[in-house]
Amino acid sequence: MALLSAMLAGISQIYFVNHLLAGLLMLLAVAWVSPWMALLMLLAVAAATLLARWRRWEPAAWRDGLFGFNAALVGLAIGLFAPPSPWLLALAILGGALSAAIYAGLRRLAGIPWYTLPFNLLVLPWLYLKGTRLIEVPEGHQFALSAVGQVVFLPDSLSALLICAGLSLAGAGLLCWAVIGGVLASLVAWGVGVNSDVITFGLAGYNGVLVAIGLYWHRLAPGWILAGIVAAGLMSGLMLQLGLPMLTMPFVLSCWLCLALRQGICYQENKRIRDREKA
Repeated sequence: MALLSAMLAGISQIYFVNHLLAGLLMLLAVAWVSPWMALLMLLAVAAATLLARWRRWEPAAWRDGLFGFNAALVGLAIGLFAPPSPWLLALAILGGALSAAIYAGLRRLAGIPWYTLPFNLLVLPWLYLKGTRLIEVPEGHQFALSAVGQVVFLPDSLSALLICAGLSLAGAGLLCWAVIGGVLASLVAWGVGVNSDVITFGLAGYNGVLVAIGLYWHRLAPGWILAGIVAAGLMSGLMLQLGLPMLTMPFVLSCWLCLALRQGICYQENKRIRDREKA
């Protein structure tokens, strides 16, 4: 039961949520579109969680799913970008375990939020070596929540609604910022010339979704959240224009940029206060 709980938490942690029902809804969202992708995701999360448990990496962290969300994304990416094959089952297990090991190493390296960097480190080189550019984008795809679903490679309407239901379990604020992030990042990407079909398919906005809920989770002021969304939209738009695989790197870089700038500004303000007190 502890393993299943940690696995569902790991799936929900993709969206900064630690809730078992949210994880179940997100699993159902994937299974609705592709049972194969859902299976690979579960295998990857199980491998990551079991490795973290066996190695005794921060028991509270693996129970909360922190060693599982990168693995979940790795499993999903394998299911999406590789043709179905039995050997992919073993690859999902290996990829999930590697993502947990990388995450554990990064957490020992520095106490900063590493987000989905292990997922990107594992999958982006593979996509670049394969020469993968954009997945096929259908014309005329219309659904406002596509960006929310594309975080886990799902543009399907019902899947997006299931994910939104999971996000609502963490509060209306998180859900609202997710929608704002997807819309604003998409508008920014449209402003730099991204094709409208790519935008309505959700590929221009999903990094904005993650930035919005990530910075909201960090309790940053709305101005910082909006700035992070704009940065993610710009990065996403430029990479889409170049046809380069980006996964969730715009999210990671935008969050790091906002957190670093905010910390620097706070440091300077505190320094000026201390200097005035000494004067």
